[in-house]
Amino acid sequence: MAMYRAVEHRIDGVDVVTIEDGEGAVAEIVPSLGNTCWRFECDGPVLEAVERPAFLAKPTACGIPLLFPFPNRVRDGRFEFEGREVVVNPPRHGFVRDRAWKVENVTATSLDGVTVRSVFDAADHPDILAQWPSSFRLAAAYRLFERTLTLTFEIENTGDRAFPYGYGIHPYFERPARGVVRVPASERWMLDDSLPTGERVEVSGGYDLRAGADVLEVQLDDILTGLDADERGEVRCEIDDLETEWRTTVRFERAAFPHVVVYTPPAPRTAICVEPNTCPTDAFNLSSRGLDANVLVLGPGQSARFEVHIERSRIE
Repeated sequence: MAMYRAVEHRIDGVDVVTIEDGEGAVAEIVPSLGNTCWRFECDGPVLEAVERPAFLAKPTACGIPLLFPFPNRVRDGRFEFEGREVVVNPPRHGFVRDRAWKVENVTATSLDGVTVRSVFDAADHPDILAQWPSSFRLAAAYRLFERTLTLTFEIENTGDRAFPYGYGIHPYFERPARGVVRVPASERWMLDDSLPTGERVEVSGGYDLRAGADVLEVQLDDILTGLDADERGEVRCEIDDLETEWRTTVRFERAAFPHVVVYTPPAPRTAICVEPNTCPTDAFNLSSRGLDANVLVLGPGQSARFEVHIERSRIE
């Protein structure tokens, strides 16, 4: 039986929560640096193996950054919402990926695995309140159980006005030296200067990852959509390491995450990013043009919940 445990310690001047199952699966969470999971290993590295000094130098470019209340870019850093102009700075990847979160609780049992839950309250950050239409409170929990790392993300509108948002995660997975990536997407957003034009087209050539593509040949920074789901409504994106015969699966509900960004950082990075997103880049401006960009809105006091599972299994 797995022996789940959590250890809260300080490494290189930073508080870290390490969660493990006693059988080789281990994850390290850094609440003070965007609540990022910077390391996840399970029979080898699942996330890109990055030396700790490199992570501390630029924590937003490693591990699993959390993108909220918008993933990716907002065109010119501004958009209209309910007749008012919203101006954001920086206009990229939201407000929380580089902020300090507070650990709320840590639990470990043989029946439920080990979980670390942290919270972020925008009320503690006047600069955020000055930019966004309403205040919000977040909770993010990482749970390690049966070789799966589950990230549960909860949002509450704590203000008195409507709250528009988008959410995504930006995991930097280890790219196998010999492997295959699969994303069951039939369409992609056309881009101009990395921003969607509003047109969606069928995938073809190097954009078509449905049957699997060589991870060394994939060169993308694109938003895929038209996702195929199973009978439960779940999407499964896979990265197969053909040398070790281990598979990393990213699993999530299509209704929650209808878009996936696939990004391959340039050398010398050894990462491939498969990023479930609730909306495409620049969703607020796309929506203002009458396009369906899945901009989500919470009324005062309303809340929402999202889950993404990262699983490790043998290739069958």
